[in-house]
Amino acid sequence: MNEKRESLWDAETLEKYLDTTEQLARKSASEQNGEHIAENLENIWAGLEEEERFFIEYLYLSEKPTAVAPYEDGLFSGLMSKGLLRTPPGVGTLFMQYLQTTYSVPAAVWNYLRDRPDLFFSHDEKGKRRRLEDLTRHFNGRVDAVLKGPSPETDV
Repeated sequence: MNEKRESLWDAETLEKYLDTTEQLARKSASEQNGEHIAENLENIWAGLEEEERFFIEYLYLSEKPTAVAPYEDGLFSGLMSKGLLRTPPGVGTLFMQYLQTTYSVPAAVWNYLRDRPDLFFSHDEKGKRRRLEDLTRHFNGRVDAVLKGPSPETDV
């Protein structure tokens, strides 16, 4: 009974396990950052409804990728289903009596919008302020706050 048991983890098995674990971790981080969405953003953008484009434009012009809004609003659930918004990990309803939550544009999507705004928006510098004012009025009552959120310089 004092025999040594043979290990099931030989060097080859350990190496395969570590490789697989690392690949899964990279894939998970990539999905959380929205890299697969950013790579396909131009095609996704073409299929958005006008209201959905307006909301992403509103966040872009506000320079704030995060919004606090009611979670039952169809606009936000539609953008979540397309990968353009997500609720950050661990964030549920902020105020149960108000049924609100936080929505954020994934980091890779936000960076792509900031790097290539000409593909999605057409504003000159003077028009940006006026457009932001219009969109702020448009979403008044549907969005409780827009927030800076995590740094948009997130490595992706």
